[in-house]
Amino acid sequence: MKFNKEIPLKDGGTLLLRSLGAQDAQQALAVCRKTAGETLNLIRYEDEWTMTLEQEAAYLKKTEDDPKSLMLGAFIGDTLAGVGSFLPCAAVDRARHRASLGISILKAYWGRGIGTAIMQTLIDEVKKTAAEQLELEVVAANERAIRLYERFGFVEFARHPRKLKYRDGTYADMVLMMLDLRDKA
Repeated sequence: MKFNKEIPLKDGGTLLLRSLGAQDAQQALAVCRKTAGETLNLIRYEDEWTMTLEQEAAYLKKTEDDPKSLMLGAFIGDTLAGVGSFLPCAAVDRARHRASLGISILKAYWGRGIGTAIMQTLIDEVKKTAAEQLELEVVAANERAIRLYERFGFVEFARHPRKLKYRDGTYADMVLMMLDLRDKA
């Protein structure tokens, strides 16, 4: 799905939200790796981002060409400050009504309203697809993200105990949340 829009930020700056394409592969990989190194709230460590530049470019092109998916880049000037996406949960009839959401933002850009802008855009755009519910997983200790999701109407529907195991041997529970998109057009 293609998207392009400028949004004013609460600090007076301007955020460009646009779909990422193959030309953005290098920046997108760099942001994914860096955000994974800045927090334990993501599924993988920085060194586990093993996708090649060619694989990332192909993935971004495929996503950009898919009318049921959106890989969104959040740009401050020429800098990719974060990414957000929604993707179908599965391509089978019994799951076509579901989409999954993910967001990651570089730590240097936290607190500027970028997460809010990405969330609003993803929700607005997923409503244009056949998705009836939007789902996400969040580390239970990530209270800041949970508050953001709740502001947009997401509700917890389950917990997955010890879903993540960190290299130091500790665990993290995941909260599963969803947003019902029916009658919310």
